[in-house]
Amino acid sequence: MTKRKLFLIIVLFLTILTCFRFLWIWASPHAIQPQLVKGVLDLRNNELNQDKLLTLKGQWEFYPNTLLPTFNKESLNNATPKKYIQVPDQWNEAINNGKKTAFGYGSYRLRILVDKNEKQSYGILISGVRTSSEIYINGELLGSSGSPSADKEDYIPHVLPYSISFTTDESEIEIVIHAANYSLAHTGGIYKPILFGNEKALTHQRIVSIGLQLLLCVVLLLHAVYAAILYTIGPRQKMLIYFILLVISAITTVLIDDDKLLLHMLPLNYQWSLKLLIISNILAFIFILLTSKQLMFQNLKIKSVRILTSLSLVHILFILLGPVVRYYESYILIFFINIFVLSLEVVVLFLKSTLRNHDGSIFLLLSILAIVNSTHWGLFKNYDLINVTYYPFDLIIAFLCFATFGFKRYFWNTKQTENLAQSLQRTVTQKDNFLANTSHELKNPLHSIINIAETILDSERESLMLENANNLELLITVGRRMSLLINDLLDQSQLRESNIQLQLRDVPIQSVAVGVLDMLKFLTEGKNITLISEIPDSFPSVVADEKRLIQILFNLLQNAVKYTSTGSVRVHADIHKGLARIHITDTGIGMNEETQLRAFQPYEQGDSNKTAISGGIGLGLSICKQLVELHGGEISVKSSLGKGSTFTFTMPLSDTSIQKFNSEPPTVTEYKDKQSQITLSEIAATSTSSTDGRRPRILAVDDDPVNLKILTSVLSIKDYEMVTVTSGIDALIKLDTDHWDLIITDVMMPQMSGYELTQKIHDRFTIAELPILLLTARSQPEDIYTGFVSGANDYVMKPMNAMELRGRVRSLTDLKQSVNERLRLEAAYLQAQIQPHFLFNTLNSISALASFDTQRMGHLIDAFSSYLRLSFNFLNAEPMIPIEHELELVRAYLYIEKERFEDRMTINWELTENLHFQLPPLTIQPLVENAVRHGILSRSKGGTLSISIKELADDIEITIADNGKGMTSEQLQQLLSSQSNVTRGIGFLNTHKRLLRVYATGLQIKSKEGQGTSVSFIIPFEKRNMIRKNSYSQTDLNEPK
Repeated sequence: MTKRKLFLIIVLFLTILTCFRFLWIWASPHAIQPQLVKGVLDLRNNELNQDKLLTLKGQWEFYPNTLLPTFNKESLNNATPKKYIQVPDQWNEAINNGKKTAFGYGSYRLRILVDKNEKQSYGILISGVRTSSEIYINGELLGSSGSPSADKEDYIPHVLPYSISFTTDESEIEIVIHAANYSLAHTGGIYKPILFGNEKALTHQRIVSIGLQLLLCVVLLLHAVYAAILYTIGPRQKMLIYFILLVISAITTVLIDDDKLLLHMLPLNYQWSLKLLIISNILAFIFILLTSKQLMFQNLKIKSVRILTSLSLVHILFILLGPVVRYYESYILIFFINIFVLSLEVVVLFLKSTLRNHDGSIFLLLSILAIVNSTHWGLFKNYDLINVTYYPFDLIIAFLCFATFGFKRYFWNTKQTENLAQSLQRTVTQKDNFLANTSHELKNPLHSIINIAETILDSERESLMLENANNLELLITVGRRMSLLINDLLDQSQLRESNIQLQLRDVPIQSVAVGVLDMLKFLTEGKNITLISEIPDSFPSVVADEKRLIQILFNLLQNAVKYTSTGSVRVHADIHKGLARIHITDTGIGMNEETQLRAFQPYEQGDSNKTAISGGIGLGLSICKQLVELHGGEISVKSSLGKGSTFTFTMPLSDTSIQKFNSEPPTVTEYKDKQSQITLSEIAATSTSSTDGRRPRILAVDDDPVNLKILTSVLSIKDYEMVTVTSGIDALIKLDTDHWDLIITDVMMPQMSGYELTQKIHDRFTIAELPILLLTARSQPEDIYTGFVSGANDYVMKPMNAMELRGRVRSLTDLKQSVNERLRLEAAYLQAQIQPHFLFNTLNSISALASFDTQRMGHLIDAFSSYLRLSFNFLNAEPMIPIEHELELVRAYLYIEKERFEDRMTINWELTENLHFQLPPLTIQPLVENAVRHGILSRSKGGTLSISIKELADDIEITIADNGKGMTSEQLQQLLSSQSNVTRGIGFLNTHKRLLRVYATGLQIKSKEGQGTSVSFIIPFEKRNMIRKNSYSQTDLNEPK
């Protein structure tokens, strides 16, 4: 909506409201304004109108600080000198000789002169005297509000409109009003006009005013009632609570203002009546603001709304705790400011909403404008700028606008719901048609595959190897499982169109149940589940379509196995009311009440993350329900969360006698499928026992045992050593206890997805050190991207193509073996690259010793030969060697260097005795050589080398430390970085990588420039005796003869 159009609507609406207000003022009975002169009103020769009232405005006699004895001329003469005061007006100057305070008491006196006739009834309405008053007519007390008194202790404040009536035939009517005020310092006296006239006219006007106020309250109350009903039966929306509180605040404001009807029912003193009036007005505008915000900006956090609400609540708190009467003027000023700001914020909110074209928000804006308009006209009336009968229609129009908004939004929501329902119906129809068409297209080729496999198995069983025969049987089982799934899709379409025709006959339920349990044995592989049939052979046959009965039992039992990880799945039957009742009971995860209500709806599934097997499309139970009902039976479920479920369906019995059934015990048939559970472990055991050390080791991770078995079948045990696990957690455990060349993992698994598993693996290994192949059913670019970002090397789409899978597995295992070979070659090269100057210097040392110390020369030759022998020993190519072998090489090297540099080298050994363990070859010697060459010998005075091997609580710590020149922090950061260009040879990085691969932790280096360097690494307790078989035989290491 444009700003111009909105502005025109607002102006037009306010103009209409104003016109209605002026029409009401014009149509209301107007009081006649007679002339009051010096306390006398002369109505002689003027007949009092039966419908018109007189406003007693003008000069009254006023006796300050005197409560007149009424109708006593002598007392009047002795009273305080009278003054003439304008009524209505403040008495501040008159009562205290020009002082501003309004505290005090006094008497108002007016004489009305009328024609002396028969007795006539009159009425007087006193609307406002601050802050207590009582009225005397011809000396008789006829009414009061509060209790005026000359003594402050006896004074009781109360400002309540009241009316009196009297009958007289006198020619003079004396009106004396006693007033007292010790509460409000800034104002006192008669502040609203006093009406006088015929009793019937006054009573009629009073009834109309009160009736209109009650009418408005009833209208508001109806809105509150329907809002409460909507809150009770519908969504629990904050907006409805705010609206109910808004209505309650508005009703309170109406009942405590004008005629103050509420104060006639509640015994509130003057101070609390003022507090309630102010608070109810503030709360009304607060709830208008909050309701508006919830309606139009529910999801937005508007700072100004929070601030204004908080400040208003603080204001209310001060009103509750503070002396309102004493500081009335200040409280009223703050009140008006608060109301103005709240009104402005509400209008601004709805202006924004309307300009943004929020549906129906213009009606809410008009509603708020009507409320604000009513509030401001009320202020005019309270300050006696207008005097008219109570006008309720602004607030009625406001709530009608609000109701219009509600109806408009309701119709809009209804229309949107209808459109959405039609759209969803079209989508469901398109989906069902697509599934039906796809199922038709898949059915024929799938049956061809099953038929071919069955033909080969039947014709070539004797010539097939046992493993190949088992694989064909698995193929047929999986094919039939898929065929049942496709049949479910077709049946769902046919059931929706009522196209299924049942071929009813007598069917033995016991044999059908046993056959279905046999079909489901393969689903229990990897689970500790027992399938049990407890239906006796003598159980009467049921009248059913055998094919559909098998389908019902298969779906129910498959569902039970799917959501059961341990325990049993039982089938039993009984007869109840002439029908067969078949029960399928499991010890699975169970269902809550909400899930039970949705269990038989299409495409509904339980939480498969809590089970070992996931999948399916959620049609099985829905089809079961429809098929059972087609047979004239019923299906139900009873379940407790965490305790399992029992599905029960009924079928009509045949005419077979049930006498034999009653006399025979049930036949119990169990299916533990132990053979199936052994199969995979046997394969793994056979692979391990027959391995010659050449086959890559593969860890396969999938939550579906069938997929694992297919993987094991496709990747021949002749080529690979396969180990399978059913969860990511088990895979991480296997990773800690063994060495692997490739990880194959499914993407969608419960508890830990394939992506998460990949990330955890590559926290320890690079993509070259341990390749990962993902199996995924999704081929969207974002899914593939997620896999590569998580650290996968490659992926294979499901359903898997055997040739593609073998090719990708071979590629990744070759990559892994190439990395291993590179690390071994690096280590061998490291030891083989004995520097020429080291040989030359060692030979020179031997030659020099020959001339003066042959014994030392002999020792040096022995050490040098040991060093050469150990350096070229092919044991260095083994994955693990004894610590004694490594230390022998280190001692030989250090003896040679010690002989060469003598006093420049000091060597400290700290070895725990009788410590035997294994570690990767050439792990300590390169570190020692680095400490000697680049550490202590880099200083002219030499230094000290410390070699420490300690047994800790759970680990072995090996430390090589020197007090050489040390390294800067930059050099230290670059030392183990594969991207660094720092000159360091291959010793450090190669050793670090090999330690990471074996122990999942590498070198720890501490160094300080000028103080030396310490290099250490940890061998975990559980891996210190680990011996890994080499990937080539010892025979291949022997030199040719």
